[in-house]
Amino acid sequence: MDRIYVSERDDPDWPDPVVDLLADGRYVGMAYTRDDRLHVEFLPSPEPCAFDLTELQRALDVAAAILSGGYENLEAPAQEGGSSGIDALAAEFDPLALRRGPEDEGFYPTDVAAQIVRRCGDLGLAVISLEGVAVHSAMVDPVAGCSSDIGDAYRGEPWAAFLAGCNTKASALLERWPHRSSFAVAFEVEDDAGEQYVL
Repeated sequence: MDRIYVSERDDPDWPDPVVDLLADGRYVGMAYTRDDRLHVEFLPSPEPCAFDLTELQRALDVAAAILSGGYENLEAPAQEGGSSGIDALAAEFDPLALRRGPEDEGFYPTDVAAQIVRRCGDLGLAVISLEGVAVHSAMVDPVAGCSSDIGDAYRGEPWAAFLAGCNTKASALLERWPHRSSFAVAFEVEDDAGEQYVL
């Protein structure tokens, strides 16, 4: 399998930002915006490239974050409520949890979960794990297909790329997951010092 990664460049002949797609030092394509939409072009090659789907998605998520301006904005995130921002996040969203578990983890409605992901970007926190559950009167049950250890796909990236990739992926997952009143989402987040927190 080829390892794919991205590299931003300024192109005087291109009116908008461009991100090159590279695999083992070879140029394989580019990502760019046109009419406010993300486009990806792969360069035809006599040597076919084989990408792990997770690796390809990781690269495209980072490219999307760069092209949307999210990558640059995350280089120096605002810090609130302490060095990690976790105190500020908890103060804002703890009251909105649909249920709290035995370890005090929160389970949040999908619309609140989407707000949490956006706020994590402001506070410099990466969403590294999501789990969707069905909330019953006395218990919660995991929902099949609604669990993701997002951080594993981006581990080893520079912090800004890790942050952008994780949070972009988390937002995309929440758009596809159920939006019913009995469905809730549990979070694990990480700060730039590597400290991990369950919300």
